[in-house]
Amino acid sequence: MTELFEKLHPIAVQHGVDAVSFWDMTFREILVAIEGVQKRRREELQIQALIAYQQSYLIADLVGIVFGSKQKPPRLHEAFPGIFPEVPRQQDWRLMKARIEEYAAERRKRGEKHGHDAGRAPDPDHV
Repeated sequence: MTELFEKLHPIAVQHGVDAVSFWDMTFREILVAIEGVQKRRREELQIQALIAYQQSYLIADLVGIVFGSKQKPPRLHEAFPGIFPEVPRQQDWRLMKARIEEYAAERRKRGEKHGHDAGRAPDPDHV
């Protein structure tokens, strides 16, 4: 059994097990530690693969746009869903001003009153 532990020691240390505390661990604890590190590395590789795949997809989209595709490039939250939240687009103040002016002109054209006076009967005492 000691020979097995001696062969397992460099493998365990390579997988992040402390070299000194290794000798106080049971065989099962050593295996769990090694399996945990392997699982974490596998998950990291999966994340890297997902990023590489997503990056290649984005590059393909952008190259298509350069060569005349009508498609718009994806926004950051679309390219990386779940990582970046969608940022609401802020409207141009000039556009908002024009809309308000159009609305006010339409109300003036119809003869509507504005503000808190709308819908009230004229006050005879107020001149």
